[in-house]
Amino acid sequence: MKLSHLRTACYLYNQFTDYDSSYLELRGNFPQLELSQKEQAKALIKWLRSWGCRQFKNDDEDLSVSSIMSWYELNKSQIPPPTDCLIDYDLTKNKKLIAGFFSDLSNRKAATKKRGGNNIDVRIGPVGAAKTLFALRPNLFSPWDTPIYNSFQLEGNGSGYVSYLYKIQNELKDVKVDVSKTSISWNNLFDYLKKKHNSYPKLIDEYYWITITQGCDPFEIEKFFR
Repeated sequence: MKLSHLRTACYLYNQFTDYDSSYLELRGNFPQLELSQKEQAKALIKWLRSWGCRQFKNDDEDLSVSSIMSWYELNKSQIPPPTDCLIDYDLTKNKKLIAGFFSDLSNRKAATKKRGGNNIDVRIGPVGAAKTLFALRPNLFSPWDTPIYNSFQLEGNGSGYVSYLYKIQNELKDVKVDVSKTSISWNNLFDYLKKKHNSYPKLIDEYYWITITQGCDPFEIEKFFR
């Protein structure tokens, strides 16, 4: 990925959506989420709804909170520390670990719905799981959405998510090489891209959201600018 294309995509992301504001509010209130605390689990669910996760129904919030808190209590000792960064993280060594707790979270109940007079379980699902992991460790994990993982022909499960992290990791390495050819410091990349958050994986997700989910071709945009 070229730095110029990432810059274009991040600019368009800032214009197309206000998703960053709710994320920054969550980070401002809880810089390090602790999902064993009910208040913080509720804040996470509120943010997930703001990011389009409609499976977290208001009427079933207690069920959603219970599912997330029980998952966290079981898996928190396995979640990597906040200091780990995706660009130099050993995914090969830890892929089974990540795939395991991702799939566990994805398969837990978020809500129920009526179908044919019966109650049907609604899962947290792969999009809700990815966004939750991102909220917990924003410099290691990335959000994704269904059009993005379908575009890369990835399964919506733990194995597919790890493959997605490999892809984002490689994109970050490419961008870092491109940045090294400029006067821009890697640590000042967020200022250069006019971003208020400081999550490197989210930068690549913004590129994919613009180019895949929203269907904008950064090469065509750059051609127009020239």
